[in-house]
Amino acid sequence: MNEYHPYVDVDGDGHADHYTTEADGHGGYTIYADMNHDGRPDFVGHDYNGDGLVDSAEYDQNYDGTFDQHTTDHNHNGWQDHEVADRNEDGRVDEVGVDRNEDGHWDVRVQDNNYNGRADTLVEDRNLDGHDDLVATDHDEDGDWDKVATDSNYNGTFDTVHYTDNDENPLARY
Repeated sequence: MNEYHPYVDVDGDGHADHYTTEADGHGGYTIYADMNHDGRPDFVGHDYNGDGLVDSAEYDQNYDGTFDQHTTDHNHNGWQDHEVADRNEDGRVDEVGVDRNEDGHWDVRVQDNNYNGRADTLVEDRNLDGHDDLVATDHDEDGDWDKVATDSNYNGTFDTVHYTDNDENPLARY
């Protein structure tokens, strides 16, 4: 009988989710969860040393049978705080994220939103309140942010936009 019973909350709702485990033969465990009940795992967690904490995990976010997000626990406290994702499932990473305060919200995300293999967007939650308050875009992918929008007083409304390229600034065209 398997005496390994970690707490696993795949969907982040604060309640333990149903899962199955399998010993890896080296003191660790693989954890499987089928969140949409189609008979295929949508979450595969890895506890490398059997301490009950998930060290890394793969997620099938849209339940299509392809894992599109990989997360890791960099400080080994059981919280997945780094992620890489292939949001369009072309086999290439197009998002990298960090959850600095471990609240379940990726506080910094670097994205490739046109899926050409080059980062073009930065999204940040600078005050760690769970709401994004900076979005920077590099539309021409020259390494400089063309437009930076911020919520400077953190009230939920973006109130400052800075353009570094007049081609991006709609007011510079007139």
